[in-house]
Amino acid sequence: MTGRNIPAEQIAVHTGPEKDLDKISDIRSPSCPVRYIITVSKLKEGWDCPFAYVLCSVAEQVSATAVEQILGRVLRMPRAKRKQRDALNQSYAFILSKDFNATATQLKDGLVEGAGFNRMEVAQLVAAQGSMGFADMAAPFVSDPIPLDAAPVAVVSAALQKLPPSVQAKVSFDPAARTLTFKGAMNKETRNLMHLALASVPKVERVINRLYAKSNHFQTSAADEDDKPAFMVPMLGFRKQGELQLFSEEHFLDLPWRLDQCDPAAIVGRFKLPDSAKTGQIDVTTDGKVVIDFAKRLQGELSAVIQEPAFDTVARLSNWIDLGLVHRDITKPSAVLFIVKAIEALMAAGFDLAVLARNKYDLRKAIGALIDDLRGERETGQYNALFSVNAEQFAMNADLAILFDEQSYAPNKPYAGATKFSKHYTPLVGDLEPNGEEFDCAVYLDQHPKVRYWIRNLERKAGSFWLQLPHQKFYPDFVALLTDGRILAVEYKGAHLYDSEGDKRRIGEVWQAASEGRCLFCMPTARNFSVIDATIG
Repeated sequence: MTGRNIPAEQIAVHTGPEKDLDKISDIRSPSCPVRYIITVSKLKEGWDCPFAYVLCSVAEQVSATAVEQILGRVLRMPRAKRKQRDALNQSYAFILSKDFNATATQLKDGLVEGAGFNRMEVAQLVAAQGSMGFADMAAPFVSDPIPLDAAPVAVVSAALQKLPPSVQAKVSFDPAARTLTFKGAMNKETRNLMHLALASVPKVERVINRLYAKSNHFQTSAADEDDKPAFMVPMLGFRKQGELQLFSEEHFLDLPWRLDQCDPAAIVGRFKLPDSAKTGQIDVTTDGKVVIDFAKRLQGELSAVIQEPAFDTVARLSNWIDLGLVHRDITKPSAVLFIVKAIEALMAAGFDLAVLARNKYDLRKAIGALIDDLRGERETGQYNALFSVNAEQFAMNADLAILFDEQSYAPNKPYAGATKFSKHYTPLVGDLEPNGEEFDCAVYLDQHPKVRYWIRNLERKAGSFWLQLPHQKFYPDFVALLTDGRILAVEYKGAHLYDSEGDKRRIGEVWQAASEGRCLFCMPTARNFSVIDATIG
């Protein structure tokens, strides 16, 4: 018997060295006991199984032809007789896919082009499958034992009574084995409730987290030392007035920004009135939006008959534009003065104030875009100037560091691939796709003999490692603790992006230099992981 109470003689495996189907003299015979066939490519090879009514595929189907070939195996329904239960009057194909819409399209194409169905029929035949009840059928998930010195059995049992009834129905505690058992997939809310309920039980956090990962089939790291070394990563510091501070944008940006000292002349080339011609123009912006100039021109013509008494002066129009712009780094007087200069520049170029007022929304958009570009130029310029003038002010000390740990490591999407990592510092591996170049980089680090532990560094998380760039923070993809105690930060870049990432390479090199040999940085590309070897030495 199997775990699903299916007799072993009803299952045939035909893949690799196992060739159960070759041992069956006549699979068509009513006396043949086989009811379930597990195979990899037998169906694609043209094998004929006329009694196949249900197909379950766990492989991605990438073409309508492949779908057609596989679906054809369950559409024959030989010797079919109408049953009283309508569910038995159909054949079924269950396809597993990360992208249901794409797979559904392939299924529909296969049914229409290869099986003779029409589009209206397949729209009803292909549907997303809801819960099939497998979670309820599955064996409950059992946790690792709670350490003996954590708390007496009575304390653990009493703590579990604090859980809501809906959670208590899924959780049980074995006093003899000191294990927790959970039925079904544990969600984040339930995990947090269990953490709160068992907060008085020492060392139970890891037990709950592993049970959470196990019940959701998340892949966990095999690294499980009880006395793992602290994974402390020095942050980049900058000396200001004799004090070493965490390097951030305040060290190269003077706030507030004196926008009024910037030249607004570029607004003349940026602001355009709607076309007054009789033809319209359709365009697509860089972010994919469709812009129809005829609609703008028509709006301008209609608004021309309406006077704008509230904007009869430059000051009033400037103040209205400023109210619609967000600028936390600029004072209002400085912003308004810049806007006044921009409007005056347009008027000097031949624009009438009344015309600008009628097109005030387009004008505000143009001025806002100009301010954003000037802000970017300022940030980049002052950032670059800091490195050329004050490079010696970068340093590190023990007070400026982050500590990786299981409690603060909170990925948005835990890794659920098939590869088992053995050196990831926390049990869960976060925000890592199960394939691709970044995944290959993670595998390389995990197998590197000089890497003791590594961690997938999460973007925009409080407990993650970052370095300051001109416009934002930079979170390297991976951070590794080497066997000799040094720290390695790795940012992987595809070949098409490598040349544009000069700022990241520079700040990484500055961080490495400031560490005086304790920290290393590299940016491999195009799967050239020998760069990691050369950096470690």
